[in-house]
Amino acid sequence: MKNKMLAGVITLALAFPFAALRADEAKAKTEDHKEAKEPTYAAACPSPCEFSVKSHDKKEVAAVLKEHAKSHHHMDLSDKDADGMIKEHGAKK
Repeated sequence: MKNKMLAGVITLALAFPFAALRADEAKAKTEDHKEAKEPTYAAACPSPCEFSVKSHDKKEVAAVLKEHAKSHHHMDLSDKDADGMIKEHGAKK
């Protein structure tokens, strides 16, 4: 009886970490799959400035780029100019 009870406790103790590991792997796989479907937008300042921004939200990239131009280069970047600097990486499938 003790041996069966001990075996059951050990089995349960080992099962929980493996279940958590599988859940983490499934979550990571889902996130990777999601990222693969969403395009990434990126923009960077011309050399010698090393500023760059990257996001799945194109409007966010444009807003950050315009704010950087204003605060670091004292330039007012138009929406059209900001959009022209943004590159799309990865496409929706």
